[in-house]
Amino acid sequence: MDTDSLRRDVWNGSIPCKINLDLSEDPAYEAVSPYFVSIPRISYIPLWIDQIYQFFEPNFAESHECRPQNAWFEFEGVPLKWHWPVGVLYDLFTGRDPSIIRDSDNAEYQLPWTLTLHFQNWPTKHLMRLDTEDAAEDAWKNTLKQSACVRNGSAKTVMSMSKAESTKLWEGLLDHDFDRFWSVNEKLMTDPTVMRGIPIRVYVPSTPRVVQLPVAPFLESKEPQTIGTALNSLIPELFRSKRSALVARPVVHGVVVAMNTPVAELLQVAVYPDGFLHITLAMMS
Repeated sequence: MDTDSLRRDVWNGSIPCKINLDLSEDPAYEAVSPYFVSIPRISYIPLWIDQIYQFFEPNFAESHECRPQNAWFEFEGVPLKWHWPVGVLYDLFTGRDPSIIRDSDNAEYQLPWTLTLHFQNWPTKHLMRLDTEDAAEDAWKNTLKQSACVRNGSAKTVMSMSKAESTKLWEGLLDHDFDRFWSVNEKLMTDPTVMRGIPIRVYVPSTPRVVQLPVAPFLESKEPQTIGTALNSLIPELFRSKRSALVARPVVHGVVVAMNTPVAELLQVAVYPDGFLHITLAMMS
């Protein structure tokens, strides 16, 4: 498959979700039906809050707390960081190893992904506030600038975009429009032969640890940097071998990635809208 086809497949990946209201905030919510929605993996929770809120709004009492800006979500007691992509959140907090077929009766692995919607007791120790209308866009743009700095040594490619291009890029993400988004994002991609570093974030399950260090596209031997060599340098305690997964498997967009996959090539097709290659780890038994 060509690069464009693979990018489209990544773009079209989604997580079917079941949203419940928090019964502790109002016992009457027990009679409220859950909301089912399929959220793109590359999207962000705040982009879906208005749609979810409109479904539940008729059930809310006259309370200043039940407002979209106060909405936050949790999975099994863990608040979900709204500035992380939905696909990353799902892969990290379910800890699923996609290479293993699970018992369909095991609720832990069943879809839809069941989340709880809250409007009270914002977890300030874990989540930034959505305190402005543009908070989600600003957070995304700041991360986009970080990834550009890693690739090019500066954020010039992002900063030099015209207002029209910047708007088109954000609206493409907002409306889940592949062609609109990638017509601009293609210009932000960097040729691996001149790339200074590859922006990677690695998420370790069951810990608050996120490893964010750039890796070179090529090794000193001039061989391509692979997922195996990159993880061996970033997290050697989990990846003692550069060729075989012994303790954990790397997962990108819900797919286990082979250890010999060149990272620069993977970035071209599996990059998230913020410019990073996000890798979650599925721990092996």
